[in-house]
Amino acid sequence: MADTADFAATLADAHLERSIIAARAPVPAGAPGECAQCGEDMPRLVEGRCGFCRGGRAPPPSWYEAREATNG
Repeated sequence: MADTADFAATLADAHLERSIIAARAPVPAGAPGECAQCGEDMPRLVEGRCGFCRGGRAPPPSWYEAREATNG
C-alpha cells in the first residue's frame, strides 16, 4: 500500500514532467512597435500586442516612471 511519501513522489514526478513540456514550448518571435490594444510603444510585440495586454494586466506604475526617466 502506498503511503504519503509515495503519493508526494508521484505528484512531484508529474509536476516535473509538465514543467519540462512547458519549458520546451516555442516562444513566438516579437518585433518592436506600437501595441494595437494599449497604444504604448513597446520593445516587443507578438501579434501586435505587448506582453502586458497579452497577459491581461496593466504595467506597474514603476514601469511608467522608468520610461519617463529614460525618454526625458
